[in-house]
Amino acid sequence: MKSLSYALFSLFLKGFYFTFFMSLLFVLNRIGFILYTGYYKHALKNPIFDEIIKTLFNGARYDNRVVSSLAIFFIIIGLLGLFAPKHQIKMLNITAYFSIAIILFLNIANIVYYGIYGNVFDENLLEFLHEDTLTILKMSGEYPIFSSFSLFVILSVLISFIYFKLQNALFKPNVYQTTKPLKTFILFALFSLTQMFYINAQLSFVGASLDLSIEPAKDPFLMKITPGAFRNLYLLARNYRQSHNLKFSDFAKESPLEVAKNYFNLKENPSNNLYELLTQTSRNNSNQIIQHVFYIVSESLSSWHFDPKFDSIGLTSALQDLVKKEHAYMLSAFIENAPRTVKSLDVQITGLPYINDNNLVNSGVILPSFPMAIGNIMKTLGYRNNFYYGGSGIWNKLTSFTKKQGFHALYFNNHLLEFAKNKPYPKPIESNWGVHDNILFDYILENTNPNEKTFSMVMTLSNHAIKNVNLKAFGVPLEKIQKFVENTPKAENLPDANSLGHIYWYDKVVVNFIQKASQKFPNSLFIITGDHFDRSYEYAKNDLYTIKSVPLILFAPTLKPEKISQVGSHLDIAPTIVELVAPKGFQFVSFGKPLFSNNTTNPPSHPNYALGYEAIATKDYFYNPSLGLRYLNENHKEQKDEQNDKTKASQFYQQLEPLKALSYYLLYHGANLKD
Repeated sequence: MKSLSYALFSLFLKGFYFTFFMSLLFVLNRIGFILYTGYYKHALKNPIFDEIIKTLFNGARYDNRVVSSLAIFFIIIGLLGLFAPKHQIKMLNITAYFSIAIILFLNIANIVYYGIYGNVFDENLLEFLHEDTLTILKMSGEYPIFSSFSLFVILSVLISFIYFKLQNALFKPNVYQTTKPLKTFILFALFSLTQMFYINAQLSFVGASLDLSIEPAKDPFLMKITPGAFRNLYLLARNYRQSHNLKFSDFAKESPLEVAKNYFNLKENPSNNLYELLTQTSRNNSNQIIQHVFYIVSESLSSWHFDPKFDSIGLTSALQDLVKKEHAYMLSAFIENAPRTVKSLDVQITGLPYINDNNLVNSGVILPSFPMAIGNIMKTLGYRNNFYYGGSGIWNKLTSFTKKQGFHALYFNNHLLEFAKNKPYPKPIESNWGVHDNILFDYILENTNPNEKTFSMVMTLSNHAIKNVNLKAFGVPLEKIQKFVENTPKAENLPDANSLGHIYWYDKVVVNFIQKASQKFPNSLFIITGDHFDRSYEYAKNDLYTIKSVPLILFAPTLKPEKISQVGSHLDIAPTIVELVAPKGFQFVSFGKPLFSNNTTNPPSHPNYALGYEAIATKDYFYNPSLGLRYLNENHKEQKDEQNDKTKASQFYQQLEPLKALSYYLLYHGANLKD
């Protein structure tokens, strides 16, 4: 009995030591996160001491639940070790080392991830995890992946050494040989109470809902890092699982018919066919035939690229010169409809609004050929539809996906590599993502048949990490850009010269293509947008406009359309194209609304606000419930009633859920709405 009592007493003491050591390790990790990312990288906008202490305290409440799970596992291993006393210490030491390693690994990875995406672990991690190992390793040239892994190894060894050294000093053999069973029971009770407190985040048998009960810090960075890496991974896994088990009730409590009635602001019961409710009619009264349409989705092209602060280096000078032309236009506010390339393409190819992070080809249903898909509409109008992408045709099942949505052909890296063979293009001509955009655009020029109507949808890739274009060979002024970065206050956290250089390069390449294509094919329409905002601009990411806004540029040498709205989203691009190229009276299906029309006297209407990805936009502001209003013009903020704007913005934002509900229903149940 004495021997067993001693063994249990020693085990629970080690369990206490393990618990408190791991709790302290979590706290130190979060302090490191705040010091490096918050202060050194200037993500922390309001460094108020009380707010930082609150973040450490609230974060510890989340982390302690993980610590308790590890501690209980530690005790279970120790109890199992009682049956093999010679191996017990080794088993406990392995458990401790594993715990230290996993805590350090996930927390350091979370810091690196924040540097890439401007957020803690979120749905973008799914895209990152799908990349091949070589691509991730090459990304270490742009992001501190290798150095962070080295730091992880060093800290794992160092902290494990401290843990075991301190443990050996505290728990010397035979100290507790005479321990009585009562003391062991008391220690067990105290250990159990500690774990209950850690798990429930309060001295109660009922667990506290920390997401609801804690008062988070006001600073966006501190708010994001409070739950911690483990909690964010749990939420990501839970949401991913739920995305495969969605129900209509997850989006709306009313019936599908009631949701449609409210969304379309109808007084009477609507048609039970959603496609009928989404049907629109072109008002185009122009006799000008548009022979070729080029719809260019540019990797990471963002509104912040056009910020006047970059004019001194001519970052987007070519596109800015283009939009000054008589037949070119740029919207003042345009909002992304999805956070990732694959989801943005889902939205823009199918016309189906964003539902969740589960991309369409993995949605668990057989995808229909959507009538609002831009390919299907353009096919009906007599265009030959070509999709161009410099990467693999296997990615996101592009070959079958684009064909199903109305495209006649997909041209990808194999075609471009064959085209580039023996041509004097500067090396390298490709990255791990695919063939560079200059070759892609040259191929499109050669592949477009001037004797037929063509619709070309293009997805570029060179501005995606890994950014390895030979910028010097193209005359990009890297030294000037480097001096610009060095002379800009560090607090602005500009992208590095290589990232800015790639933006500069793409700007000139895409406009060069437009100039050549408009000369070769004068009766053309060009649409240029970004797939999502450019995450290389670290920590400008707390700015709502920066993280949600992409440009929308329209150029048509033979058209002078009326601009219907100053604000739009990706969903509005397809109906805009149709309104400009389809004959008057042509009926089509779309969730969006045209932004331009050739009918200058009686154009179609636009609501003058846009529903985007977790945000809405008007010509005056962007809005998200957690980040509030972000005015595009400070003078407007001073002249308007902010509370009134916030009320209207909130009403607009509430339409996102019924929009998702209808999108979900269409995907999983078809167009026939049930009461």
